Amino acid sequence: MNDFITTEAKKAYPLAVSIRRNLHMHPELSTKEFRSAKLVFDHLKELGLKPSYCCDKTGVTATIGNGAGKTAVIRADMDALPIHEETGLAFSSKVPGVMHACGHDMHTGILVGAAQALIACKDRWKGNAVLLFQPSEEMAPGGAVSMIREKAFPQSADAVFGLHVSTDHACGTVGLKSGPDYAGVVDFEVVVKVKGGHGAAPETTADPIVCSCAIIAQLQTLVSRESPSHEPCVVTVGTFHSGTKQNIIPTEAKFSGTIRALSDAHLEFLRVRLGEIVLAIAASYKAQVAVRYEKAYPPGYNDPALTQKAKQVLSKTLGEKKVHMREAPVMLAEDFAYYQKKVPGVYVHLGVRPLQKKSVPGIHTPFFVPCESAILTGIAVHVSLATDILSV
Repeated sequence: MNDFITTEAKKAYPLAVSIRRNLHMHPELSTKEFRSAKLVFDHLKELGLKPSYCCDKTGVTATIGNGAGKTAVIRADMDALPIHEETGLAFSSKVPGVMHACGHDMHTGILVGAAQALIACKDRWKGNAVLLFQPSEEMAPGGAVSMIREKAFPQSADAVFGLHVSTDHACGTVGLKSGPDYAGVVDFEVVVKVKGGHGAAPETTADPIVCSCAIIAQLQTLVSRESPSHEPCVVTVGTFHSGTKQNIIPTEAKFSGTIRALSDAHLEFLRVRLGEIVLAIAASYKAQVAVRYEKAYPPGYNDPALTQKAKQVLSKTLGEKKVHMREAPVMLAEDFAYYQKKVPGVYVHLGVRPLQKKSVPGIHTPFFVPCESAILTGIAVHVSLATDILSV
């Protein structure tokens, strides 16, 4: 079976590459993946499947049915990022300011290629392979919520699989992390308000900039002094806006960021303490303050038994030396976690770092260039994991 999977993955590779490059040249932002969805829809029809649109025609689902048996779900995301590409690739983005800087074009091409390979080896498995081509992974709360709400994700399934490109691992290899992997995220926005005044007379008013800076500095103690050392978490302030002129104390300052943790309980603790710190410091500066929260993504969790089985399966397909067990979780976030809350799942780190390089630009940068031959590995990963669940 392993040799057969490798052979069929190689046959599907040209189609997957073609789709990846097409999507890369025509990236679409979250909730706008109409062209991407149609491209996938048309290719699935050409493979003899009966795809369906969902999420206002920005998502696609299809089932490869093959008699009675278990159900395995495989997911790919399709949206791009608001980043202007600077890679110089021959198939660079033709859309100014929009780029597949997170590898979702690779994910989508890989899953279509896996569909072709799964169809080719139907005599070796039974059941249902459900394919999810999901929109809006990059926009909280994530397209997975819509896929579940619209029942594109099956009501009953035995396992769910996905993968994400990773420069942590060399091309041709994969990483697996049992248990917690990918953080849960809560977004926050803080607005500090005062009456404002002249820069020459700061004693006549409060200063929202000084107040905000004090809050931001104190928030770092949530990690360094209030969180257990064995529970990774991150507090990041990513935006800060205030003022119009150098000699004016403004009436308002606004900043926003994220808190990340690997459990719902720790995430809630950080959210509550963040609010308490904000209110206490604002009061000490005689400023009014408002805090807004939005839960973006839940923590990810790779089922330990399924992860161990995935290690065994992928070691046979790829080779033992090409499957790396990761000790530490990543603190990135993924709405794939919503699927993992419904059924046992494994989210694979797909190595895309060129073999001859130890360091390359990472995801979410305008210079991100994943090793394209990793598509072959990705196809083999999907087919191997799905057929193991659906084995005759």
